[in-house]
Amino acid sequence: MFLSQKRPFLLSLHPMKYCLYIFIIIIISVSSSYAQQGGGQRGGFSLSNLASSKNALPDSLLFKDSTELKNKRIIAYSLTPYIGDSYIAPLDTNKLNYANSTLMDGHGLSVAYLGNVGSPAQSRIFSERGEARDFIFADGYNYYKYTPENVHYFDVKTPYSNVTYTFGGASINKEERLKGVLTTNFGKKINVGADFDYIYGRGFYNSNGTKLVSYRLFGSYRSDRYELNAYLSNQHFVINENGGISETTYITDPDSHQQNNREIDSKSIPTRYSTTWNRVRNKQYYLTHRYNLGFVRTLDDFDEEGNAKEIFVPVSSIIHTFEYEDNRRRFYSSSTAVTDTSYQNIYNLDPELNDRMSSWNYKNTFALSLREGFQDWVKLGLTAFIRFEQRKFRTQAPIQELIDNPIKPGNTTLYPTLSLDFPLIKDYSESSTYLGGEIYKRQGSILTYNARGELAIVGDDIGEFRLDGELQTRFNLFNKELSIKANGYIKNVTPAFFQRHFYSRYFWWDNKLKNTKQVYVGGEAKIEATETTLSAGVESIENYVFFNSAGVPEQSGSNIQIVSARLKQDFHYKAFGWENEIVYQLSSEKKELPLPQVSAYTNIYLATKLAKVLTVQIGADAHYFTEYDAPYYEPATQQFQLQRKGYEMKVGNYPLVNAYVNFHLKQTRFFIMMYNVGTLFTDPNYFSLANYPLNPMHLKFGLSVNFNN
Repeated sequence: MFLSQKRPFLLSLHPMKYCLYIFIIIIISVSSSYAQQGGGQRGGFSLSNLASSKNALPDSLLFKDSTELKNKRIIAYSLTPYIGDSYIAPLDTNKLNYANSTLMDGHGLSVAYLGNVGSPAQSRIFSERGEARDFIFADGYNYYKYTPENVHYFDVKTPYSNVTYTFGGASINKEERLKGVLTTNFGKKINVGADFDYIYGRGFYNSNGTKLVSYRLFGSYRSDRYELNAYLSNQHFVINENGGISETTYITDPDSHQQNNREIDSKSIPTRYSTTWNRVRNKQYYLTHRYNLGFVRTLDDFDEEGNAKEIFVPVSSIIHTFEYEDNRRRFYSSSTAVTDTSYQNIYNLDPELNDRMSSWNYKNTFALSLREGFQDWVKLGLTAFIRFEQRKFRTQAPIQELIDNPIKPGNTTLYPTLSLDFPLIKDYSESSTYLGGEIYKRQGSILTYNARGELAIVGDDIGEFRLDGELQTRFNLFNKELSIKANGYIKNVTPAFFQRHFYSRYFWWDNKLKNTKQVYVGGEAKIEATETTLSAGVESIENYVFFNSAGVPEQSGSNIQIVSARLKQDFHYKAFGWENEIVYQLSSEKKELPLPQVSAYTNIYLATKLAKVLTVQIGADAHYFTEYDAPYYEPATQQFQLQRKGYEMKVGNYPLVNAYVNFHLKQTRFFIMMYNVGTLFTDPNYFSLANYPLNPMHLKFGLSVNFNN
C-alpha cells in the first residue's frame, strides 16, 4: 500500500521540503548573525559517528589547540558515512595480543572463512553482518576492502610510516601478508599519504590459493574555514576456487586415508574442482569537503607577546560528499568440462566458463549542519542532507530458449537457431534520491545521544528508509563508573541488485523481491573498573533474503526473530591476564538462518617486561562455537548459502587453539605462533564452513615496525 500509491506519497513530501527550506534559512541566518556578533565563552566541540564515542575528534577549530591532542605526534581519524564528520580512529599499536590480531579469526569473535588468508569470510554473529551491497560478489571481502567508513586519515607532526609482515607455512603452502602506510604533513593544514595491502596465500589445500593487491592514495586539508578529505583506491582480489574438499573424512578420520602408514598431505585431499578462479576488482574515488560559517572569539588567554588569543568558532557547515565506485567480477575456468558436472543446469552455450558482471555507482550528498556547542545554550547539533545516487549494472543477457530448456551436464544437444558470434550483454540503470537528517548531543557525560534517518523520496528505491539511534548515560554505582547505552534501528531496505537479477552459466534468476524490514532494540552496560561489558538485543526481520540449498536467492515467508546476549569479562593481576568473551544467539528459523547458539573466545597469558624495554607476552587463546548447520560457500555466486542437499554436515564444537609469544621493543612488535594446536589433544574436526576446513597446525611469524621521524 505504501509503495503502490506513488503520487499521493510524493505529494505528501511537499511539507517536508518546506521544512528543509526553513531549516536552511535558519542555519544561514544564525551563522551570519554570529559571524557578525562574536563574543561569549568558548564551547566544546566533537564530531563522531557515535554519540558515545570517547575518542571524539574536536572540530578543526580546536584540532591544533585541543589540550588532549596538541601533544600527540600522530593522530588518525575516520569519517562518518556521507556527511564526513571526523572521529578518532585508534591505531593498532597494542603491546599485547599482536599475534591474534593478524589472524582472520582475530577480526571478530567468530568468523567463518575458507581457511586460507585472503579468502571470503562472514561473521557467525548475525549482528555483525552488514547489509548486502548491490554488487554482492565483494561482500565476502569486507574484512579486506577499503570503504569510506573504515579508511584512516592522518595529522602528524613528523613523517609516519608502518610496515607489517606476517607469514606461515612451508614453501608449497606459505601464506604471506605485507601491509604498510606512509604519511606526512606539509605544514599544519595539509596531509598526504598512501597505504597498501598485499596478500599471497598458496594455500594448504589443493587449488585454494589467494592473491589480493590493494593500494590507496589519500590526502586532507584542514583549516578553520575549509576542510577536505579525499582518496582514490584500487583493489584486486583473485581466488583459486576449489569448492571445498569432496570427502570430509580426510579431516575427521585421517587414519582411514593413510598411504603406506603415512598420513596424507593436505594438498592431496581431493576437492570439488581445481582449475577455477574468481577475480574481483574494485575502484573508488572519494571526496568530502565543507565550508564552515562562524565567528572569531577572543579568549581570556594571552600569547608570549601579551596579545589576546583568538580562535575561529564554526556555527554551521555547508557539506558536499562525492563517491564513485567501479566493481567488476569474472568467474572463469580452464576446464569447463570439470566444473559443468558440478551443477544441475547450464544457461550458456559458450564453450568456456567466463561469467562477467559489472557495476558502477555515483553518489552526491549535499548537507547543511548547525554545530553543537558554539554557545552554551546550544545543547545539540542538527544536520539535514539530500543524496543523489545513480547506479549502472552490466551482466550477461539471458537467452529465453536456454531459460526454458537449460542444458544438462553431459548433454550434447545443440541449439542451431542460436548464435554466439558476439557477447550477449544486458545493461541496467537505477537511480534514487534520499532525504535525511541527524540530531545529536555528543558533549557531556550525563546524557549523550545520536539519531539519524533517511528516506528515498524519488527513484527505484522509493519508500526505502533507515532510522537508527543511540542513547548513553554514565553515573557512579557503588563508587564505580557505570556506562549504560541503548540503541536500535528500523529499516525498510530494497534487496541488492544481483539478488534480484543474475544471469550466468550455472545460475539464472530474475526475482521480484519485497523490501526487507528489520527492527532491532538492544542495550549495553559497562563497568570499566571490573572490566565487564554486558549487552543484549532482539531483532525482527521480515522478508529476509537468503541463498537456499540450490544456490538461488529466496525470500523468507516467516518473521524471523534473533535474540542475542554478549558478555565480555577480563581479569588482570600483575603479570597474569585472562580475557573472555561469549555470545549467545538464537534464531527462530534455523533452516533459513542457521547460527551457532554459543560462540566464545578466551585468552590466557603472562606478560612481563625484561630489562625495562622488552615486553614479553606468553600465552594461548581459543576460538569456539557450538555445532550447527554452517553455510556453504558457492564459488559460482560467491555467496554463503544453505548446505547443498546430499552433502549436509554439522560444523563446530571444535576449539581453535593457538599458542603464541608476543614481543614489543620500542617501536617494533613481533611474534611466534603455533596455529591450530588443538589437533594434538582433540578430535580433528576443524571445519570453518561446510566442506571448508581450517588450515592444519603450522608455525606463524609476524613483524610490525613503526617509523615516526
